Amino acid sequence: MLDEIAESIVTKQQQLKPESIISVMAVDLYENVRRLLSLSGEADAESVTRLIPQAQRTINRFLEMSGLRLYVFVDDFYYLPRNDQPRILDMLHGAVRDCNAWLKIASIRHLTRWFQSSPPLGLQTMHDADLIDLDVTLQDPLRAKTFLESILQQYAKHVGVASLGRLFHPAALDRLVLASGAVPRDYLVLAGSSISKAQRRQNSKLVGVQDVNQAAGDAAQVKLQELEDDMAADVDSATRTISGLKFIRNFCLEETSFTYFLIRYRDKEDNPHLYNIITDLLDVRMIHLIDSGVSDAHAAGQRSEVYMLDLSQFSGSRLKQGIQVLDFSGGKIVSRKTRTAEPAKTGHTPRQVISILRAGPTFELPRLSELAPQ
Repeated sequence: MLDEIAESIVTKQQQLKPESIISVMAVDLYENVRRLLSLSGEADAESVTRLIPQAQRTINRFLEMSGLRLYVFVDDFYYLPRNDQPRILDMLHGAVRDCNAWLKIASIRHLTRWFQSSPPLGLQTMHDADLIDLDVTLQDPLRAKTFLESILQQYAKHVGVASLGRLFHPAALDRLVLASGAVPRDYLVLAGSSISKAQRRQNSKLVGVQDVNQAAGDAAQVKLQELEDDMAADVDSATRTISGLKFIRNFCLEETSFTYFLIRYRDKEDNPHLYNIITDLLDVRMIHLIDSGVSDAHAAGQRSEVYMLDLSQFSGSRLKQGIQVLDFSGGKIVSRKTRTAEPAKTGHTPRQVISILRAGPTFELPRLSELAPQ
């Protein structure tokens, strides 16, 4: 990344004033970065760290002399190892500190660790950086439902279908949001697959909930097959992810009879190597984030993340009696117990939603220790 910044400075400086000290500084920075990148093994941390003051001086001098502003865009940041993310952000921030420059880091919140407190590394929100939330997630089901249906409606109009109600039962549209984890791509794929399921079902007039459940099950099988295929390239990672799914599924359906669960913030920070298994399951969408910060009713200042097992892991024939599940109805979170006469609880207000989520069991990350020994 620093080599690209240095190369851009050299190119721009050639247009402004080819023979200048800034050109020399930028070329020197570029060559130092390329030298480290060309090493057969990983460059030592000290050598990389020494580049940061040199990069800051070069960038600052160039921007002061040219009167320009620099924007550095980093996409898909979450692909970097989570434990390395604060250090990388700290170095990037150091390279543009006190300069007329902006860092734009695009990532997925639950797969990103932008700051660590001990030792302090990375970017502190409200001090060094601001968060701009662009995601539509299950944390706001009504917003997710409205957004996703607006996309699907455009596709429907394109093929001459005036209303989604002519294709889908209202409950099926709610179930699509849940089954897709509010991911637009998955939502559209499941919608198409659900239509195909309904077309093959005798006497069907609309896509129903059972069609969505079956489509979600088929999609999950594809995901698992892709994971198994990945074992050829990265045996340890794929095996760990599949085993992690079995742990979580057993905890939810066999031990606690809940399809959703909590993970404490403190547990997450104390066991980052184990939390990586959770983020791997999120990445393949076998679990979904419902809320990123539910407060503890009995411990002030303690918060937890709330996750839901993917619908494919407990719907249809897998659905046992007396399982507490989360569902959506009209854009609201609903908690109900399967195949019982107990009334469902609907989250009409934020307080009611929090109450529903707090009722879930807490999963302790050390239970995954055998999958990722430290």
